[in-house]
Amino acid sequence: MRWLRNFVAAVLAMLLGCGCAAAQELVTAAAVWQPPTGFMVRFHHRCDGRSGAAFTACFAAAMARAGASPQALAFTRRLDNDAYLDALDDSGGPVAVAHVFFPFAANENSGWLLVNGVPPLINVDDWRNLDLRLMRSSPAYLAIYREYRDVTFWQGERGPAGPQVTQNGREFIVGYLLRNLCHACAIVGQVRYAFDFDASGKFLGTRLVAVTPADQ
Repeated sequence: MRWLRNFVAAVLAMLLGCGCAAAQELVTAAAVWQPPTGFMVRFHHRCDGRSGAAFTACFAAAMARAGASPQALAFTRRLDNDAYLDALDDSGGPVAVAHVFFPFAANENSGWLLVNGVPPLINVDDWRNLDLRLMRSSPAYLAIYREYRDVTFWQGERGPAGPQVTQNGREFIVGYLLRNLCHACAIVGQVRYAFDFDASGKFLGTRLVAVTPADQ
């Protein structure tokens, strides 16, 4: 029947076009995974010697053999098999904080993702979401730059406490570091950005909250 076909087509178009979190697989506590004792040793014994996608696919296969749930494996696949969900924090709103562990990262192994909103996954360390030009034009940053000409912007501590959550889960305050050039160099300042969402979980963008010299 034409009316039924038109109705189904309209519903599908709405689900595919609206970007709704309901059309995505929600991340729940069932996706959390804790590696058993000796997992990484067994993984490296089996998978070392492979590279690229073959290496990370071997990691996901090792997770499955170690008893990871289907939800944990699905989450790891969303991250290209590079990481797993270590913990999930409820914010009081539609967006949750996923504590993710990247076992193969060169420097920082822990990360925070904002999940279950629209879009369904935001990495707080994807700097494309941050207006760094606004930071660099702020008076506090310019004062730091006058003293440290090699100042660089880095990921902040991504510990188990998670970002500061305000506005009933609609605002997430995330910290970053300013260093005097390199990853191991002195911290010369701190930067905070807010990730803002509406009541439905739609991402509205980021705002620069503060730039603070390290001695304050």
